[in-house]
Amino acid sequence: MKPRHAKVLTVCSVPRLQIYKVLLAEPGRAWTIRELAGSLPDVSVEAVTSTLHLMMGERLMNQVRPARGLTLQLNNEGRAAIQQIVQGWSAAPTAGKSQP
Repeated sequence: MKPRHAKVLTVCSVPRLQIYKVLLAEPGRAWTIRELAGSLPDVSVEAVTSTLHLMMGERLMNQVRPARGLTLQLNNEGRAAIQQIVQGWSAAPTAGKSQP
């Protein structure tokens, strides 16, 4: 993945991981913020909103038109980028994990 301006997208957090997993589970789906937030009851609307806006700003999501309200769809670069991010998180050692 090429370096991004919004490095926060690569910082591991439970809400971001949940958002990424849902987006990767249905990569061709167009989402409104309300729909995505509704599918993630443990994630705040603010977290969904800020993550999607950052992703759109980094051109990882495309705006779907015509649509009522802001509707976004993960593009190929976005799918590849968040797959790489999530894989990096799963490969990283867990903080506080005991070593033998």
